[in-house]
Amino acid sequence: MLAHLLSLASLFVVSLVTCLIPGPNNFMLMRLGMRRGRGAALAAGVGTTLSCMVWCAAAALGLAAVLAAAPWLYRVLKVGGGLYLVWFAWSLWRSEPVSAEGGPAPPKRSWAGDVWQGFAVNMTNPKSVLFFASIFSAYVGPNTPPWMHLAAVAIVCLVCFGWQVAMAFLFSAKPAVAAYGRAQRPLDIAAALLMAAFGVSLIALE
Repeated sequence: MLAHLLSLASLFVVSLVTCLIPGPNNFMLMRLGMRRGRGAALAAGVGTTLSCMVWCAAAALGLAAVLAAAPWLYRVLKVGGGLYLVWFAWSLWRSEPVSAEGGPAPPKRSWAGDVWQGFAVNMTNPKSVLFFASIFSAYVGPNTPPWMHLAAVAIVCLVCFGWQVAMAFLFSAKPAVAAYGRAQRPLDIAAALLMAAFGVSLIALE
């Protein structure tokens, strides 16, 4: 029992550190919070958490073994994710400025649309693939008890959702929104370039 609890504690730490690493999810939530407000960022966070649940299910069903047996599948996932991130970067580049007052722009997508964006970005994020195919899979092996599987899924999903909520509240705060209002175009271009760099690296690098 003690060994299992220590293992879950280490999974919590690894999950939190993984969330802290800069990537497409974080840049998406930062921009949504500053540009469109807390509601849009929270909706995207829900989508990201739903994606984590899908990856948990895939890991429990043997994601690591599948990718090891069919390396081409990982390549397909990388290229598909790269293309989506490049498209996302292009949409950021072409986005219209928010109001001159610096407040969040009126929503142009439904709540479901924001949820879908968070879900899609996390599903195409290579960090998610690597985390669930390697690290997470070690905690849900065939020899671990069922309660350990449930606890591991709960820890990962709660850490994921907690981080999304924190990001949404932090970057929708008035100072962040005001800063975005003063420098929205350079920030949008920088976010687009970062997303494009992530996407191109997935497509070009083996």
